[in-house]
Amino acid sequence: MTISQSQSYIASNPRFAVTRQSRPKIQEGQQTIVYVCLEPFGSEHSLENLVRDCISRNYKATYKDPETDIRKSILYHLNLLAESKLIREVV
Repeated sequence: MTISQSQSYIASNPRFAVTRQSRPKIQEGQQTIVYVCLEPFGSEHSLENLVRDCISRNYKATYKDPETDIRKSILYHLNLLAESKLIREVV
């Protein structure tokens, strides 16, 4: 499953959920923040909720380029997590 970073996909405010109850070993930094914001197991989170939750956890402080679009950055990490089957898009 590939998660798009297109404007139309972002505008659709997709929803995501973790696929397991225990937290896996994942890359520290932004990816960990995104995963933690998706917990607990069984809950669903929209992209806009993830943006708000990630901002509250100082996600933007980890940016190398302050002009980075937070939604595209979060979608990038969601895509990596989806490829590892750690999260899924809720349809």
